[in-house]
Amino acid sequence: MSEDEIKSRILEVFESERNSPGLDFVESRFMDFLTSPPKKNLKNSFGGARKYYRFMDSIEYEFGICFTYADLDKTYSVNGLAKKVSARIKKGKGNNMILKRRKEENGKEKYFLEIVLLLILTGLFYWLGIGWTTILASIVFGRIIYWILSSKIYSIKHAKRMTERLKK
Repeated sequence: MSEDEIKSRILEVFESERNSPGLDFVESRFMDFLTSPPKKNLKNSFGGARKYYRFMDSIEYEFGICFTYADLDKTYSVNGLAKKVSARIKKGKGNNMILKRRKEENGKEKYFLEIVLLLILTGLFYWLGIGWTTILASIVFGRIIYWILSSKIYSIKHAKRMTERLKK
């Protein structure tokens, strides 16, 4: 597969993943345009980071590759990402090793923060009873717990999908 073919497929995935498909973007910093309005420091916000990593997961699945954590820490231009994808395609066994490492880390996942938040919330209900403060705390804590758990579940599902994809 040539770099031009890779580039066009990357742009297809980009258009499907971005908040405002069809709008103009700058190829040298196209990842900033995943969100609308574009953010220069995409990974410095919760929503931007989530959008960035979901996009990179879609690229991994599309091409049947796995990026290292160092690769995921960088932001790329369209051409830079096409070159990186081309290099990762050539490293078949390396992709399997990265995926195996990710699955091991997912298996070691701990849920301390979620348990602590639930204990704090239970304590608030015990000491304060049902009132506005405990209801608001339930909403806030629920959103935080949902955010964390949904990311962990997504990572596990992505690893399973990638395992099936790399077997093909």
